[in-house]
Amino acid sequence: MITARAGLRLVQHRIAALRRAVLTEVEDINRLIYHILRGGVIVSVAFLLFGFILTGVTGHPLPDKSIPPRLLGAELIRFTPAGYLNLGVLVLIFTPVARVLLSLLSFLEERDRAYVLMTGIVLTNLLISVVLLA
Repeated sequence: MITARAGLRLVQHRIAALRRAVLTEVEDINRLIYHILRGGVIVSVAFLLFGFILTGVTGHPLPDKSIPPRLLGAELIRFTPAGYLNLGVLVLIFTPVARVLLSLLSFLEERDRAYVLMTGIVLTNLLISVVLLA
């Protein structure tokens, strides 16, 4: 027969194991979000620097307006500074969108309806603003 003290230790042990598992999962998601944000900024800066280097090497002037996303591929293939500068800005714009999307998926997995709703609203606002400003 199990004693009260042994039963209490068993419950405490299981609660501690559950707490460690939850903390590990949260840390993993936060670490992934950190890497996405950091990676997005690094990739964006790399494209922007490459665009500025192309500007200096080719002598093309800096663009005075942005390139529509549907024409961006042709500009990148032709190695125009405007193409790489616009790509750097687009990567920088979509980095937080990726972060919000990852948070939404995380909250969906946890079945946290309130946070899914709030994060969905934020994601919708971000996407609408990107589409309207494009």
